[in-house]
Parts: sequence; C-alpha cells; structure tokens
Amino acid sequence: MSTHDITIEQGASFSKTLTLKDDNDVVINVSADTFRGQVRKHHSSTDIQATFTFDPITNGTNGIVTWSLTDTQTSAMSSGKLLYDIEWVQTNGTVTRILEGIVDSTPEITR
Repeated sequence: MSTHDITIEQGASFSKTLTLKDDNDVVINVSADTFRGQVRKHHSSTDIQATFTFDPITNGTNGIVTWSLTDTQTSAMSSGKLLYDIEWVQTNGTVTRILEGIVDSTPEITR
C-alpha cells in the first residue's frame, strides 16, 4: 500500500490516474477488476464525504485506473483535512487497500 496526500478543490471536478504494476514493474491488467474508495473526516466516521468513481476499463489492460469526483460531489464536502483510501477488488475476490492519504479540501469561494 502507498500513501499519497491530495488536494481537492470544493466545487471543481477532481480526477487522477494510478497505474498498478507487479513487483517486476510490469503493468497489471485490471480491466475486469473493480475499485472502491471514499473520503471521510476520520477513520471511524460514519459520515461519507464523497465516494470516488473508478474507470479501469478504458486503459485497464495497461494497468491504468482513473478515479474521480464531480463538481457537485466536491461542493458537498467539508473543507479542511479529511482522509481517503482506495481498495482494489480483484475478480478472484481478493481485496487490497492500495492507496491512502490525507485530503486537503480547499474551500470554494465562487458559488
């Protein structure tokens, strides 16, 4: 698992890509797999700030997954420090947390 802190601007669309590779630095075909991830205020918080959308289909054979939030989703998020993680669900049922970090959610001025 890797740690990567991100900034999400309230009211703006958010999108990033990640590339999955094996221990030999060879890309992993993830086109048949699924991914899930959420943003929350704290690890134990029951309040979900946002749920990422994932697209491994477009470039999944190259190990590339796009994860995103709409401007509506980011507008609804609290500003300040939040937490997120991403899990990879392989077709065989194995779940691996592949990424986590702090979200710096910056407040929107223009509404």
